[in-house]
Amino acid sequence: MAEVELRRISKKYDQQMVVHEVNAVIQPGEFFVLVGPSGCGKSTTLRMIAGLEEISTGELLIGGKQMNHVPPSGRNISMVFQNYALYPHLTVQENILFGLQVRKVDKREQAKRLNQTAEMLGLSQLLQRKPRELSGGQRQRVALGRAIVSQHPICLMDEPLSNLDAKLRGQMRTEIRQLQQELGITMIYVTHDQVEAMTMGDRMMVLRDGAVQQVGRPLDVYNHPANLFVAEFTGSPPMNTVHGLWRENNTQSGIEIGSGSDQMLLPLSRVEGVREGASVILGIRPEALQPLPVEQSVSDSTSSDIRRFTVTVQAVEILGSETIVEFELAGARWKAKWNGQWPCRKGETVGVGFDPRQVCLFDQQTGKNLISSAPELKRTDVFQTNAV
Repeated sequence: MAEVELRRISKKYDQQMVVHEVNAVIQPGEFFVLVGPSGCGKSTTLRMIAGLEEISTGELLIGGKQMNHVPPSGRNISMVFQNYALYPHLTVQENILFGLQVRKVDKREQAKRLNQTAEMLGLSQLLQRKPRELSGGQRQRVALGRAIVSQHPICLMDEPLSNLDAKLRGQMRTEIRQLQQELGITMIYVTHDQVEAMTMGDRMMVLRDGAVQQVGRPLDVYNHPANLFVAEFTGSPPMNTVHGLWRENNTQSGIEIGSGSDQMLLPLSRVEGVREGASVILGIRPEALQPLPVEQSVSDSTSSDIRRFTVTVQAVEILGSETIVEFELAGARWKAKWNGQWPCRKGETVGVGFDPRQVCLFDQQTGKNLISSAPELKRTDVFQTNAV
């Protein structure tokens, strides 16, 4: 297995820079995910690794050797494309073996690899069929089989599940991850679906407009987003955010949100580098907002870890295993995600509580997460609100 290293990799078309100095070290045997919205440069980055796009500036190293000008055939990699790229006139068997035949691998070795791969992917009964006779999931397995049978130590995947329905995507996510672990290959996987990135990757790189926003383990990225974009991109529903002003004096500090009768001050520990009157954004994930009995929803105590308040329900989505409840607070629309089925109705008053250790604070101009780089909030730091 070989390490893949990107050193300030950039791609420029004419005068437009589409990938900006991407740095990453992908360890042997790692499942590394490039994720971001459409047009962020993730597929272009993958194609530069594959040798299908020329690198404008920077260095690509595979196994410690520079690969900038090495053709795709010399990089010892396999690739699975978004559209499967199967030959319609060839059978499943011929599609899988095509690369080995081009490389003139011994026929006995071809047969051995074919049998192993077909059994692994459940294709043994489909080897004589043509692609038109297969379902979307079966075609995807054939594309995977062609990559696996090559036995290259590095496999690149460019949004391979985007053409499948939701149920099949879930099934294929599990199968691809299991295959990668069983084979021990290095996999670099491109997707715009943050659910795929969270559930499949050992690490993930979040891209936006060709620039790297954050690299880390999925849960680290989710729990400690580097900036507002990453916070809102990961998670479903996305993180609740509300604009406010930072207030600080000799006795307390916190964020002032809302206006008029909806205005409230939410005390927070002092954050280094944040000055009085600074424009900030408060963020809290929907699952951090927990349901509480209405009679317990208002509290003046500052010794509790949970801050309680009452809200009026604006909309409800009961999804079976969970319920999404929308409400207004400080003039902003918030969403809470609760496990189970909650028969709330629009206009109903409910109690909601949350732990201040689960909030994020972002700089309004740069989007940087101010709390992630500050000392961890203490358990005694709580919010006080006048919401009723």
